[in-house]
Amino acid sequence: IERVLDTIDSSMPGGHSEVVIRNLRVQASDMLGQPGEGFRYAQIRLAPARLSHCMRWLGVATRAQEIATEYACKRQAFGKLLVDHEGVGFMLAENQIDLQQSALMIDWCADALDRGETGNVESSMAKVAVSEALFRVADRCVQVMGGMGVSRDTIVEQLFREVRAFRIYDGPTEVHKWSLAKKIKKAELTRQEIRP
Repeated sequence: IERVLDTIDSSMPGGHSEVVIRNLRVQASDMLGQPGEGFRYAQIRLAPARLSHCMRWLGVATRAQEIATEYACKRQAFGKLLVDHEGVGFMLAENQIDLQQSALMIDWCADALDRGETGNVESSMAKVAVSEALFRVADRCVQVMGGMGVSRDTIVEQLFREVRAFRIYDGPTEVHKWSLAKKIKKAELTRQEIRP
C-alpha cells in the first residue's frame, strides 16, 4: 500500500488506498480465467455493484427525508410550522419526487439483471440518475433542518458528506455519460447504415 487516503466518507470499511505493484509475474497455472480477459471479467461485476450502491444510498436518503420531514412538522418559524412555508414544503416534495424516481430506476435496472442481461447501460443510467438525485435530496434535507442539518445529531449531515463521494464511486457521472454517448452514437450510425 503506497498510502491510505483519508476521504470524506466513512462508509467504506478500511478506507481507500493507492496500491503499487512492481515486477509482478503470475504463472499461467495460478491465473484465474484467460489471459487478457481481466478487464472483461471486472466489467461483469460492475452492474450489480452499481445497483447495490444505489439501493444502499436510497435507503439512507429515505431515512434522511423522514428525519427532515419530522423536523419540519415539529419546528416553527414565523408563527407556523416549517413545513407550511412553501420553501420548505416544496423542498420536501422535490425530495419525494427524487426518491421515487430513484426507486423506479433501481427497479428497472434490477429487472434487466433478473432477465439475465448484462445491465451495463441500465446500471450506468441508474448510477448517474440516482447518485445525482440523492445528492439533491441530501442537500435539501440539510437546508430544511438548518443548523441541526449540519450537526452530527442525526444522519443527515453524514449522508450529505458521504453521498457526494457516491457520484465518484464505480465511475464518475461524466464517465458514465461519456460511455452512454458512445453507445448512442454507435446505435445511430448503425441505424443510418441499415436505412435504405
